[in-house]
Amino acid sequence: MIKFPPHIEKLLAAFAARQKEAYVVGGAVRDLLLGREPHDYDVAAAALPEETAALCEEEGWPCLDRLGARWGVITARVDGREVEISAFRGERYTMAAGEEAHRPAAVWYGKTLAEDLSRRDFTVNAMALDKDGRLFDFYGGQKDLERKVLRPVGEAALRYREDALRMLRACRFVAQLGFTYEEEGHLTLPGCGMKGSPYYLERNFLWPAENLRGVSLERVKSELEALLVAPYAGKGLMLFLTTGLAGASCRSRQGGSNREVPLLPELEHLLGLPQNPRYHMYDVWEHTLQAVDNSPRDLTVRWALLLHDVGKGLPEIRKPNKEGQPSDHGHERASAEIAENILSRLGYPKDFVRTVRFLVSRHMRFVPLLQSDEPNWSRWLRKETADLRQAPFRRTEEMVKIFRLLCEVFMADMGASCAGKDETMMKKGAWLCEKVLQAVAALPVATADLAVKGEEAAKATGEKVIAPIMRALLAQVQAGNLPNVKEALLEAAAKKAARDRRARSKDAKA
Repeated sequence: MIKFPPHIEKLLAAFAARQKEAYVVGGAVRDLLLGREPHDYDVAAAALPEETAALCEEEGWPCLDRLGARWGVITARVDGREVEISAFRGERYTMAAGEEAHRPAAVWYGKTLAEDLSRRDFTVNAMALDKDGRLFDFYGGQKDLERKVLRPVGEAALRYREDALRMLRACRFVAQLGFTYEEEGHLTLPGCGMKGSPYYLERNFLWPAENLRGVSLERVKSELEALLVAPYAGKGLMLFLTTGLAGASCRSRQGGSNREVPLLPELEHLLGLPQNPRYHMYDVWEHTLQAVDNSPRDLTVRWALLLHDVGKGLPEIRKPNKEGQPSDHGHERASAEIAENILSRLGYPKDFVRTVRFLVSRHMRFVPLLQSDEPNWSRWLRKETADLRQAPFRRTEEMVKIFRLLCEVFMADMGASCAGKDETMMKKGAWLCEKVLQAVAALPVATADLAVKGEEAAKATGEKVIAPIMRALLAQVQAGNLPNVKEALLEAAAKKAARDRRARSKDAKA
């Protein structure tokens, strides 16, 4: 039997005591039927917003947000827990220039639960439970849950014209639930993708992706991020690309005017783009999806993997090798530049952009070590960190953290290639990552990472201005010419100070 948390039971009972219908609706019902703990609970009631506000006041429950009453929603705190309580209602949306396409232009109040549920996006979200746990399912949501199908309520084209954000929500729900998307009463296209791959679509769909131009960048990013870190991100991304959403644009409000922001058109050429079968069993796009799914559900790592091969196939990058197979030498540099442009365009912070760029630009750098029987760690590390000023870390611990992310990117990418079927090769890759992290942890990035402090070096050398000596010690350690050991550093500092004094004395005599 389905049981609600106490604050929801109390809320539903308060409506029942006043002879008002009230139901738990939406995602909470879906999650409860799937045996999952809902993230939050929404309630729909046969009560106007002012009636709901009065009920909450009588029960001593604060109303936190009455602004939503314009759209029929009251947010209340019931026993310390926030709950959105909406009136039975219908909605009308607009695509007028400058208006938020996700926000209803008009709301009217309905009289029945069936009418209220009919306006919801997908059948699995269009169910309700009363206070006794009885299910109300007018649109086949429970059956779709059993079939693991995501299907719009009614005609898909109408649902997406009403609210363009629902197209992105469809991709996100597919990514979160692992369901197959279906729809009725809309144009379907032939299958898409590589037959036999986990991402092949038996049917594809034509969506009004151009309607996203009325949706704000903030809402689009929120959906994209939730999609990217979901358990079945690859399935959601396949739907995102094949239905035209990647090539769409949204809007950003700046300086009192709207600016059009393309989503991810740079991904479109990857679908069906062949790769060398010696190393890859998927095309570039489906390899990308597999790599994303192979990785931890970390936003930084998943953005890096989504964009790690975006430079492949470009005219200046794609060349046949001597066997006539496709080759994309240098694609990591092109991909890094494209990744920086994309993430900057989408408004990500500079540090986040730099980190993703670093991961994309370096995702092939472990390969020489993997192919060597006796890797030269120190030489490899010196080469990788030759210009630390351009890297997105300021201390050793930051470098270790980012190289740990790079190891995740490398292993996910490797697992999405033919090497992923070779257990011995994958074990070698994991061993390699451990060695890399050990080597990185021993490399100082700043003078503060040295085994000797500035005041210790000053005392040992008798120098009052110690910064130049500390920087010289750091450069020697980074070049591999000096161990990061206190005794060795102090000895080198004393020698450096003596040389500097001799040079100053010579200059003074001259």
